[in-house]
Amino acid sequence: MRIYSADECDARQCLELGMAIGAWLGHNGMIMTGTDGKPVSRLVRRALTVGLASTGVTVLDMRMVPEVVVGYEVKKQGMGAGLYVSFDGARFHVSICKSDGEPLDQATAQKVLALRGQPAAHKLGIMDLGTILYYPNGIEDYIDSLYSEISFRKPVSVLVDCQTTPIAALVPGLFERYGIKATLFNGLVSGYGTPKPREEFLSTLRHERYHLGLRFMEAVEIYDGAGNQVDERHGIKEVLLYLRDLPAPGNAHLGGRA
Repeated sequence: MRIYSADECDARQCLELGMAIGAWLGHNGMIMTGTDGKPVSRLVRRALTVGLASTGVTVLDMRMVPEVVVGYEVKKQGMGAGLYVSFDGARFHVSICKSDGEPLDQATAQKVLALRGQPAAHKLGIMDLGTILYYPNGIEDYIDSLYSEISFRKPVSVLVDCQTTPIAALVPGLFERYGIKATLFNGLVSGYGTPKPREEFLSTLRHERYHLGLRFMEAVEIYDGAGNQVDERHGIKEVLLYLRDLPAPGNAHLGGRA
């Protein structure tokens, strides 16, 4: 769940929030962290991880990944919690998941927030400080997990609107595993650029003759090659199940590209 949101970046408050999360986890606790590609998200994550390490917590940082990957790795690696920082165009958000990868409950979130601003609880000697480590394999681990659960090969071509989010870091390797030729539209942008509009996506989809189009909005919109929306799914697993059950390439349902 989102434990903290703000429209201004106060580094001291972010540091104190990291210390509060660390106090909740306890000395020698472990946490997985990740972020979207926006500059403010990376800055906030750095402040949080410094606060966490100052309480003796070990941080495994995956840097820029989709949020779902953090939840998966927390459970896989046996971490105490997971933390993700994102920016929606107006406010940045700090989200926390539990050791099972599920969102933190409201009551526990309130307990964490109540620990902010209590420096006496965070004084550690230098030798007791936590460590911040980079974990680069989160996306590969998640792809392996998905393919072991949902396995198929389908030579279709798909235009994927990533809306400048970290899903762009997952799609190429994931779809390649399934034999799917994916082209990114609105690929990852690390600044604050505005995504190209839906109309441009549909025009590209039709004129370059893809079998399908996917737009990763709040739900994943699915379009045929003619630009007609044919379905809507929630989450990458549901999208893979949809692709698995499609008829073979060349069928009219798939659009123009054979």
